[in-house]
Amino acid sequence: MSTTESASPAPSQQPAPVEPQQEQKKPSILKRILTYVVGLIVVGGAVYAFNYFTSDAAQAKVGDCASITGTSTSPEYKQVDCGAAEANYAVAKAGGTGEVCGDNYDEYTQTQRRGPKTKLCLAPLLAEGKCYAENTGGVGVKVVECTGSDAFKVTKVAKDAAAPQCAEGELALTYPEVKLNYCTGAPA
Repeated sequence: MSTTESASPAPSQQPAPVEPQQEQKKPSILKRILTYVVGLIVVGGAVYAFNYFTSDAAQAKVGDCASITGTSTSPEYKQVDCGAAEANYAVAKAGGTGEVCGDNYDEYTQTQRRGPKTKLCLAPLLAEGKCYAENTGGVGVKVVECTGSDAFKVTKVAKDAAAPQCAEGELALTYPEVKLNYCTGAPA
């Protein structure tokens, strides 16, 4: 006997039904604008923080010493140790650009387009027995020979003490925030 095997036809393979693609929703215009605005604020804050933390002037505190060089229209601030030969100022007040310094102080203002706006009130670091004159075009005062008519001589320096008793005709310069006091007079 012979058996015939009949092959049953294989089930036909039909492709799976295709579901219609759902349209991807685009973010609303308001959501995109808010995302851009938040991104700009974060970037702006990062730039401000970078400028603040990398600026010696913005980090200055009362009592710090500095070397300020350059011209009166373009001064350069550098924080230095108070014992350094290049130290020519002590920071007496530090704050925003609204800070009021006073008559005997020199001022240093730093305004950055994308950063802190800082104003420092500075007390000059002067040496007893030396003569000084206005540094025309430069910053602060400069050491000069004691022969010029526009020069003044520092006759007494009192650090960490009350204002000294100055001789008749001498001018007392006091900077109480940094406990620095001078007597100045005409060069001899």
